[in-house]
Amino acid sequence: MNGEIYGPGKSSKRVVLPALLWVFQSVGRLIFGYLNATTPGGLLDVEVPLLTIQIISLMFFLLGFFGLTAVIGLLKKRRWGVWATITVSILTIIFDIWGLTIQYTAAMGFIVPFISLIYFYFKRSQLMVELQ
Repeated sequence: MNGEIYGPGKSSKRVVLPALLWVFQSVGRLIFGYLNATTPGGLLDVEVPLLTIQIISLMFFLLGFFGLTAVIGLLKKRRWGVWATITVSILTIIFDIWGLTIQYTAAMGFIVPFISLIYFYFKRSQLMVELQ
């Protein structure tokens, strides 16, 4: 299948929900990363060192970029798109666990990755058949 999730004529409906969620999540992270990097003192509710603000901004840029890259893979019906989405979901959860130590609103970042992981978990049998 040349790395495609679906053969010719098959629908890619199984990846539309996670793709849309990750577009929303990734664009939001890119915007927040930009605003956090360009706002004096950052956008956090608590005061943190400049290095922490820079790390947060960098991580938002990276997670946003890799999230959009995963979306491209999903929408192009590529196997790597599913694995990229799973990887970005796990990395996002790890980052947001650290974010919880700084500000409780970081918990909002868990929503899309958890939905994606649960979604792919329950759709794994259909995806695995189509991934062969």
